Amino acid sequence: MNSLTDEQLMDIFRINKDGMGAIALNHLYNRYAKQLVNFFYYSLWKDYAKAQDFLHDLFLKIIGSKDKFDKNYSFQAWIYRIASNMCKNEFRSNEIDKKYQAHIIHTADIIDKEQHLNNDLQCCINSLEPEQRSLIILRFKFNLTIKEIANIFECPEGTIKSRLFYATKELTSKYNN
Repeated sequence: MNSLTDEQLMDIFRINKDGMGAIALNHLYNRYAKQLVNFFYYSLWKDYAKAQDFLHDLFLKIIGSKDKFDKNYSFQAWIYRIASNMCKNEFRSNEIDKKYQAHIIHTADIIDKEQHLNNDLQCCINSLEPEQRSLIILRFKFNLTIKEIANIFECPEGTIKSRLFYATKELTSKYNN
């Protein structure tokens, strides 16, 4: 089998007559393994473990797509095209991962800032007089209407509007300082 061309070995592998397919594939593996590991090693950030994994994945792809090989073309070109596409997919996946990680970091920063602002705001609300604090919480936290708040405090709506005005003014003053 050593004298056969790559294309002939691939043809034997595709036909797999009398168990010769595995032997043919083994010959192809032995011919290309070292070159392809080096290709993956230099293409994929000089990561030898990743290069080994990619080599095995490549031969799994060859096994799975053996019928797609056209024996009128070079096996070497075909196998390197598959290897090259695997690297491109890895680069693409790596870029997506980098963008995702950057997004996560950016989102975490925004959440931290929002939590800091919310903590500051909560401290300012807590420092208000009890009635003002209750008005702010009922109106803006629980989204009650002026009419509902007036019913709770048993006073006219106009009074609630006035008290809310002064409570928000006081809150703004404390928050901005």
